[in-house]
Amino acid sequence: MDGKQDLAPDRQDDLTLSGFVASAVVALVLVGGTYWMSLKETQAQHWISHSRELLATLAATRADVVDIQNGQRGFVVTGNDSELQLYDTARKEVEDDLQRLRDLTLDNPAQQALLRELEGHLATRLAIAATTIEARRAGGFGAAKAIMDRGTGQQEMASLRELLQRMENAEGRLLAQRLASHERFLNAFWSGMAALLLALLAALAVLYQLFRRKRQAERRLFEGEQQFHLMTDSITEYAILRLDAEGCVRTWNPGSRRIKGYEEAEIVGQHFSRFYTPEDRAAGLPQRALETAQKEGRFSDEGWRLRKDGSRFWAAVAIAPLRDAQGRLRGFAKVTRDLSERKAAEEELQRLNSHLESLVQERTSELQESNQALRAARDRLQALSSRLITAQEEERRHVARELHDETGQALTLIRMQLSELASAGPADAPRVGECLQSVDRAISHIRGLSLRLRPPMLDDLGLSDAVEWVAGQQARAAGWALRLDVQELDERLPGDVETACFRICQEALTNAARYARATEVAVSLRRAGDELELVVADNGGGFDLARYRTPEERRKHFGLVSMSERAALAGGRLEIDTAPGRGTRVHAVFDLSPRHGDQPASAPGELFA
Repeated sequence: MDGKQDLAPDRQDDLTLSGFVASAVVALVLVGGTYWMSLKETQAQHWISHSRELLATLAATRADVVDIQNGQRGFVVTGNDSELQLYDTARKEVEDDLQRLRDLTLDNPAQQALLRELEGHLATRLAIAATTIEARRAGGFGAAKAIMDRGTGQQEMASLRELLQRMENAEGRLLAQRLASHERFLNAFWSGMAALLLALLAALAVLYQLFRRKRQAERRLFEGEQQFHLMTDSITEYAILRLDAEGCVRTWNPGSRRIKGYEEAEIVGQHFSRFYTPEDRAAGLPQRALETAQKEGRFSDEGWRLRKDGSRFWAAVAIAPLRDAQGRLRGFAKVTRDLSERKAAEEELQRLNSHLESLVQERTSELQESNQALRAARDRLQALSSRLITAQEEERRHVARELHDETGQALTLIRMQLSELASAGPADAPRVGECLQSVDRAISHIRGLSLRLRPPMLDDLGLSDAVEWVAGQQARAAGWALRLDVQELDERLPGDVETACFRICQEALTNAARYARATEVAVSLRRAGDELELVVADNGGGFDLARYRTPEERRKHFGLVSMSERAALAGGRLEIDTAPGRGTRVHAVFDLSPRHGDQPASAPGELFA
């Protein structure tokens, strides 16, 4: 019996020691978990900072690309070198932006691939801008506009915006995935913390039961609380406190003092609702938190809390109920963490996203206005070109009629009078004969000039007869072997189409006579449905079409540009197939459908450019 009595204290001591060891292990786990949590939180902050920096760099790159385009356009429009300052500055800054993006995406192969594609399109856009600037300097506004009208610069800008947007979206998705993973980790961590706290509280409850068997129950309870204080005092990142069943504070650790600002003597015995904002207290949130923890075994929440000085901080709170061995509620364990920095980072990220969206909208609006201005300028240029060609044809028709009607008639009258003088007497017959020959040559020359200016058969007989006549005239003058395939049209075509088609044929034949040294020329004019097709082909020496597209050559050889403009203004398209040593083929197609008149023509000269 005595032996059993001697063994009982030893057994109690062993159980007590086991309880203390379990408490120490739980405390160590809490400390380790806290340290690990701080590392995870630091990593999350790094993710946010990295993504924020990458997004800011992408925004800077987008702004620099737009500045490059605006600087180039300003120089093209004004020709003022001061406009290039924005272009040069943005070009230098975009290189720094690209280097920064390379550094920021070293650990992301997908972003690296997008960045390489972005660099390729940016290099192409810079090359186009440099070519346009040089063309403006060398050939003036028209040469630079011809390059801009190709649309390659706009296509590259669209590609750059798409790539930048894809990189932003990819970074946003990556950050969202990381933050979601971090959030899951937080939830798991807090669940583990609550479980560890419950385990610790269970160990304390066991100790309390053991100490209650002794005569000094209060002293033993005090010792258990001292152990709890030793554990919580080592943690400063979290506010860990114990509440009684009514919600009044019973313990206060250094983390609580650091986060909330109260000294232990100031807060112990006070209700924990004083940490809540007035609106949360009015809504009954503190009491609902205790009720939820009591019913469900755990309560967690994030929201604004108050410090002693009245300032607010964003807190993550977990509350767990404490029960004795019989299941009676003895109080609550409450853990609070200050997440103000994370909240500020999230708000800053949202602000940055909003700012980026506003910048994108602003830039988009500016680009839309610029595009509208360019379209209006193109329409004005097209209308002016159309009026000029129409006025030119009218003037040619007027001059041809004047030459034929007035001057021709006057010369004919002079010839008749000279003939009468020659028949009147032989005295001045030789001189009169010379005058008659001069008058005949003048009449022949004026008639030929009148036909070249505006052949009357184009207005009187139609396009088919006019094409046959001009081809025959050129063939006789140049000594070609002419092959004609001209379809007789059943009805007259619109005047602008007839004039454009005739002038293109005339210009192509003139070029073949002057430069091609051809021996054979073929002319074809056919209508198929709603399309009129003209083909003028020769077997001459041909030429390098790419060289004639340069601004210098276009100023020297306006005829090629004129053919392209006439086709475009009449709603048609022009193709020139040639190369040195293999002849030239001019192919023009005109749309004769009823809707042709409602469709805008291509910009003047863009088909040849």
